[in-house]
Amino acid sequence: MHTTDPAAWQHDHTFGQDRRSRGERGTLIVTLLTAVFMVVEISAGIAYGSMALLADGLHMASHALALGIAVAAYVYARRKAGDTRFSFGTGKVNALGGFTGALLLAVFAVLMAWESVQRFIHPVAIVFDQAIAVAVLGLLVNGVSVLLLDVHDHDHDHDHGHG
Repeated sequence: MHTTDPAAWQHDHTFGQDRRSRGERGTLIVTLLTAVFMVVEISAGIAYGSMALLADGLHMASHALALGIAVAAYVYARRKAGDTRFSFGTGKVNALGGFTGALLLAVFAVLMAWESVQRFIHPVAIVFDQAIAVAVLGLLVNGVSVLLLDVHDHDHDHDHGHG
């Protein structure tokens, strides 16, 4: 018996997008952490005359924005996972969010290059001790972010060839 009812042959395309993932939670925490430290680095870069801190603060801003887009994509994809208007699920929303974040990172890179050229033409005195302390804190924030975003399963079975 042949049916013309599309519901009879269609299946679910949620692919797990309808559930909050560990990656979503980690990305949200890292986004907030990055945004807070971005303000610290930009403020310190301006206060201490450090182009390195200012550039890293802008770099952090670009990452905070890109990560924020990723969080928004996670949430949107999860909330719309069952929406039949998404022919093959909402996974493509996450890919589009990643692409948009990458474009914004490129824009921030151009802005940092522009500011660096300006600093080369018109040098500014740098307070190195404080700038180094803030840079070390930034490195620690990046390390914590790596740990928070490491969401793959470490309990998988495979042979590492250890004898």
